[in-house]
Amino acid sequence: MTAVDRNIYGSYNNYLSVYSTGDLEHDDFFRENLKSGYSFRPIGTPRLHGSSMRLGTSSGFHRGSTTGRPGTGALSRPMTAVRGAGFTSAARQAFDPLNMGSAMRNFPSEAEKEETPEEKIKQAERRIMTLIEESAKAAYEKNVKVALERAREASSRERALITFQEQAGLSDSHNINLTFAVIFNLACQYSNNGMYPDAIKTYQAITKNGNFSNSARLKMNIGNIYVKMGDLPQAIKMYRMALDQTTTAQKYLRIKIMHNIGMLFVQMGRLEEAANSFEWVMREKPDLKAGMHAILCHFALSHTDKMKKGFLELLDVPLHIDHDDKYSISTDDIAANILNEIVKSDDLSKLERELKAHAEKTILNAANLIAPVIEETLAEGFAWCADAIKSSAYSPLATNLEINKAMVFLHNRQVRMAIDSLKVFENQDTKINSSASTVLSFIHFLRGEYDLAEKYAEAAKSADNYNAAAYVNLSACSIIKHEFDNAKNLLSSALEHDPNHVQALYNLGLVYKKQRLLDEALECFWKLKNIIQYDPLTLYQIGHVYQLSGDVEPASEWYNQLLGIIPSDPGLLQKLGEMYDNVQDKQLAYQYYSDSYRFYPANFKVIDWIGSYFISMQVAEKAIVYFQEAVELAPDQPKWRLLVAACLRKIGQFQEAFAAYKTIHQRFPDNIECLKFLVRISNDLGLNKDAQTYASELRKAEKAKENKERQGSGRPGTTSSRRSNSGTSSRGGSEMSLFSENRKSPAFHGDHALQNGDVRSNHILRTDSSEFTLDTSTQDTNYVDLVGMLPTRPMTAAGKRDDDFGDEELGEDLLPE
Repeated sequence: MTAVDRNIYGSYNNYLSVYSTGDLEHDDFFRENLKSGYSFRPIGTPRLHGSSMRLGTSSGFHRGSTTGRPGTGALSRPMTAVRGAGFTSAARQAFDPLNMGSAMRNFPSEAEKEETPEEKIKQAERRIMTLIEESAKAAYEKNVKVALERAREASSRERALITFQEQAGLSDSHNINLTFAVIFNLACQYSNNGMYPDAIKTYQAITKNGNFSNSARLKMNIGNIYVKMGDLPQAIKMYRMALDQTTTAQKYLRIKIMHNIGMLFVQMGRLEEAANSFEWVMREKPDLKAGMHAILCHFALSHTDKMKKGFLELLDVPLHIDHDDKYSISTDDIAANILNEIVKSDDLSKLERELKAHAEKTILNAANLIAPVIEETLAEGFAWCADAIKSSAYSPLATNLEINKAMVFLHNRQVRMAIDSLKVFENQDTKINSSASTVLSFIHFLRGEYDLAEKYAEAAKSADNYNAAAYVNLSACSIIKHEFDNAKNLLSSALEHDPNHVQALYNLGLVYKKQRLLDEALECFWKLKNIIQYDPLTLYQIGHVYQLSGDVEPASEWYNQLLGIIPSDPGLLQKLGEMYDNVQDKQLAYQYYSDSYRFYPANFKVIDWIGSYFISMQVAEKAIVYFQEAVELAPDQPKWRLLVAACLRKIGQFQEAFAAYKTIHQRFPDNIECLKFLVRISNDLGLNKDAQTYASELRKAEKAKENKERQGSGRPGTTSSRRSNSGTSSRGGSEMSLFSENRKSPAFHGDHALQNGDVRSNHILRTDSSEFTLDTSTQDTNYVDLVGMLPTRPMTAAGKRDDDFGDEELGEDLLPE
C-alpha cells in the first residue's frame, strides 16, 4: 500500500471546510427549508392558569395540531420529520414483534388453578392444629378466656371440616387423632374456666366413642372435676371405673388412681378404707408419701401394731440414690477431682440431695408422731424408733431423733429428762455435740443459769465454729451482763456464717437501739422484715425506733400497721396513746387509751391517764368509775381511794367525800395525807370537834414519821416545814389527783430485757402552795392535784364557818404561816 493509500483521511479537513456550518444562518436556501420544518411553528398556550409551565411535559406543554393530521395534537410529536419503520417515540407498550403477550394472557396462572378437595382438607387441618396450639399456650400463660375461645373456634372448624369431607365423599380420610385433640383440649379449657358440667359432657363424648383408644383413662379427669365440685362419692366412682379399665401394664397410673381414692376416703372420714388403699399402694410400689399417709390413718385409729409395721415399711422404701458413694472417691488425678466437684453441683446432684432430705424429714416426722403412743412411756417409744432407724439405711438419723426426744421432753415440761438426754452427746460426733450443746445452753438460759448457758454455748461454738445459734446464745449471755460491745461482735459473727439468721438480726437491732444507734438498728429491723414480712415484733421495733427518733408520723404508721395484725394488743394501744399525748393530741390519745383499757382493764397507768383526762375535762364523775375499779384491783393502795374521795369533793358531794376519807383513815390510820384532808373537810362542814380530833392525830402521825426517819438515818434530822390548811378558803382549796406530766409506758414485751429507766411517774400531792409526799406501804408515789377549785357551797344556817382549830389545842405548828 502506498503512502497515499495509508493516509485515507488525509483530505478530511478539506471536506470539513467545504461543509462548514458556521454560515448557515446567512444561507438563504437553509433558511427557506427551515421555515417549512418543525422548529418555528407556533406554540400553543396552555389553558391551565395558576400552575407553573414545564416544557417537554404533556401536562404543561401542548403543541398545536397539524393540519391534515387529526388526533395528533394530544400525542407527542416526533422530533424528526421522517418516522422510522416499526418505531415510535410515543410507544406505550413493551416491544413485542411476535405478539407473545396475548398468548401468555390466555394461559392460566398457577394461582388461578382450582384447589383440589384434598388440599383444602390439609389446609383446614393445619389451621385447626394451629388453634389448638394457641389455646394450649394461652392456658399455660393463665389466660383461660383466650384459651377457651381458641378451643371453641378449633371445635367449630373441625365440625365444618367433617361436613366438607362428607360432601366431598372423603369421609374415609378423616383424621381421628385431630378430632380427639380438639375435643380433649376443649374439655380441658372448660375445666380451667370453671365450667365443670360442660367439661364433663365433653369428656363423656370422648369416653363413649369407641373409635378413641385409651379413652377410659379420661374418667380419671372426670373424677378430678367431681372433686373440684365437691361430689366425692361420684369422684370415687369415676376413679374406680378408670382403675378397672386400666390394664396392669399401666402400673404407675393405677398407683396414682388408688392414691387419689385413699385421699378422698380420708376427706370423707372413712379412715379404714383409706388405710387399705395406702397399704395397697405400698404393696405395689413402696412410696414415702403413701407410707406416711398410711401411718397417719393408723395413728388416728390408734392401731399401735399397724403404726409400727407402717414405720418399718417406710424405712424400707428405696431411694435409688448413691450420692455419697458416687462423690466420695478421692484420687490423685487432678482433672478427675475437678470433674467430681463440678458434678456435685449439677442439677441432678441437687435433685438427689433434695430427695434424700425429703426422705429423712418424712422418717423423722413419722417417728416423732408415733413414738409417744406406741409404748407405755415416751422414752420407750423413742427408743424403739431409734433402734428401728439404726438397723436401716437411715442410721445417721438416730442421733437426730434423740435430740428430737429432748425437745419433746421440753414441750412436756420435763426439763431434767431433756437435759439428761442431751448430755449423752457431749463426747460424740462434732455436729451432733454442737447441736446438743446449743439446746442445753438455751435451756439453762431460760432457767436463769447464765454461767452454765455460757459454758455450753462456748462448747457448741468450739465443736462447730459455723454454728450461728451458738453465737446467738453467747451474745444473749453478754447482754445479760450489759456487755453490749461484746454482744454486738458475737452477733456480727453469727450473721457472717448465716446472713438470714432471724434471732441474730433481731438481737443485733436491740443492741443498737440500746446504744442509741438508731440508724443501724433500723437497718437490722428492715432486713428482718424482708425475711419475715408480717412479724409483729419486727413491726413494733421499726415503729419504736421511729418514735425514739422523734418521727411521730412514720411511727404511727407502723404501729397502725401492727394493729392490723394484732388489733387487741393493749400495750401497743397504750403506746399509741402515749405518743399522741406527748404531741398534745388529747382526743386521739384518749381513743387509744380507752381501747387499751377495754382489752386490759387492770393497767394502772392507763386508769391513771383516763381519770386525769376526765378531771381535766371537768367531768370528775366519769373519773370516779375508773378510780373505783382501781380500788377493787389494788385495795391495799390508799392513793386510789384518795382519788375517789377527791372526785367526790369536786362534784360537790361533801358528805360522801367525808365518809370516804373516814373509811380510808380507818384502813390506813397512819396516812398523813388522809388526815390532812379530814382536817380540811371537817372544817368545811363545820365539824369542829372532829377537826380537832383529826388534827391531833395528824400531829402524832407526823411526829411518828419524824422519829422513824431519824432512826433510819442514824443522825438527828430536820423536820420539813408543815403548813396547815386551816386558814385557807374552805371552798377554794385544792384537791388530789394522779397525773403524769411525762408518762412513759413500759416497753413492749418484745424488748423488755433491754428497756430500763424508761418509766417515769411524777405524781405530786398539792395542798394550796404546799407539797407533801404520800407515804404508802406499797410504793412511794407523788400526786398532783388537778381537781381544781371546788364549786361554791350554798350558804345555809346549818353551820357556821370556823377558820381556826383553837390555838391552845392545835399548837402553833398547824397554824397557817
